[in-house]
Amino acid sequence: MEIQNQNPQDEELDLLDLLVTLAENWKLLIFGPLIAGIVAFGIGFVIPKTFESSSAVQVERPGSSFSAPMAASLVMSADVLHQIAPVAGLDDGLTAEEIYKKLSKRIKVSVGKQDKLLNIETQAKSPEAAQKLNQALLDTLFPFSKPRGLEKKQLQMQLDSEKVRLQEALKLEHETATNIASGKSVSEATSRLYGELLSANSGRQRAILDMERRIEGLDKDDVIQTPTLPEQSIKPKKSLLAIGGAVATAFVLLLFVFIRQALRTAKESSPEQAEKLARIRSAMPW
Repeated sequence: MEIQNQNPQDEELDLLDLLVTLAENWKLLIFGPLIAGIVAFGIGFVIPKTFESSSAVQVERPGSSFSAPMAASLVMSADVLHQIAPVAGLDDGLTAEEIYKKLSKRIKVSVGKQDKLLNIETQAKSPEAAQKLNQALLDTLFPFSKPRGLEKKQLQMQLDSEKVRLQEALKLEHETATNIASGKSVSEATSRLYGELLSANSGRQRAILDMERRIEGLDKDDVIQTPTLPEQSIKPKKSLLAIGGAVATAFVLLLFVFIRQALRTAKESSPEQAEKLARIRSAMPW
């Protein structure tokens, strides 16, 4: 089988034809995308702006079963979204599914990989509306973070027991401190017991505070970052609109120029190709 090498002169002619086509249409290929980019940039001023407010909450606590991923799921639950629907400007007559579809586009929830913070971002057509929606989401979430049912009962029993033990330990600590202060002979064991009582009582007090906070659930003291009032919109991004419009227009015009040149070349090359071109045109609706 013989391998036919393409003539270098034919390659040169093809390249020249390409350059000629570009040269003959340079105005269209340059000014067309430029005008399209300017028009797209102008459209960016007409499209309604979107603002985003963000907040961060410390959810997880030692010994608590309420985790940040649970809180993230709760934020996007039907119960929470239904309560904040009026604040978001949604009609009460919408179904739970319709409310979820609309609000899921305006609410973003994530959990920090390192700090385990619950991050909430809300979007609206004005800075004040975005901040108001974010705050409403937090206010609605906080009551849901309180333990309920059996967990609350067990936690309350544990809290009551710890308080009783603390009172007994504090009484013993006070008696030991009184004996030491009175100048009575104090053994080494008594001194060591007093030090252990101080440490144990301090730890028990911290545990009681943690349990009380777990029963109370999340509140404003757990908010690391309050809902922000955005100063600039996140949408539309006029520069991206302009670049996208220019690039898309340039591609379409370039394709149009080469197709038109190919049709012209085919028409002039041979009667057979001219006939095929006529058949293509007759088959097309335009």
